[in-house]
Amino acid sequence: MKKVMFLIIFLVFIFYNIDINATNLKKIDLKLKENETNIVFIKLKESSSILITNDEESNLFILDYKSDKNLKETLNIFEIKPNIHFLKNKVDQTFGNVYVFKNEENLKFRVNNYTLCIFTKNQTNICDFLYIKQLKEEIKDIDKFSAIFYDEQIKDEYLKNLQESWLDSAIVSINSFTILKLYEDSYNILVVPSTNN
Repeated sequence: MKKVMFLIIFLVFIFYNIDINATNLKKIDLKLKENETNIVFIKLKESSSILITNDEESNLFILDYKSDKNLKETLNIFEIKPNIHFLKNKVDQTFGNVYVFKNEENLKFRVNNYTLCIFTKNQTNICDFLYIKQLKEEIKDIDKFSAIFYDEQIKDEYLKNLQESWLDSAIVSINSFTILKLYEDSYNILVVPSTNN
């Protein structure tokens, strides 16, 4: 009987601590290994950005910006101080290990032989990964991508082809951080709940 009682108390203690630790999560360790790059999609109420980090440097690329409310606190969660770049109308520049190309219709990030494209209305670029921020019609030709990321406000009817495919996909949300981990010959997608709301 004592063993059963001890086991119950022990299990309650473990579940209580797991729950408390999960709700009090204030830091996210990106656990960078050699030759690994992380692309973190950060969506806040007042801005959206892409954080690209490797074992040498970190760069934050601001995609949409109304204010920096909660942005500093969010970056503190990752325990890094990245170089911050506001992408202007035209960019064709290298920022450390990231090559950024932007004109009126295209925005591409080239990192370690991978390309991440931001979706435009006339998406014709060949990219490894696609990030869809806005969509007003059903997306087509999705089989040319390794994975697709999309904002939470996009209607399901426009994502029908994506939902019916075997393609890797993830939602970019205010309530979570979506992390794309790039290795030399593979990738992994993680979604971590946000505690910064």
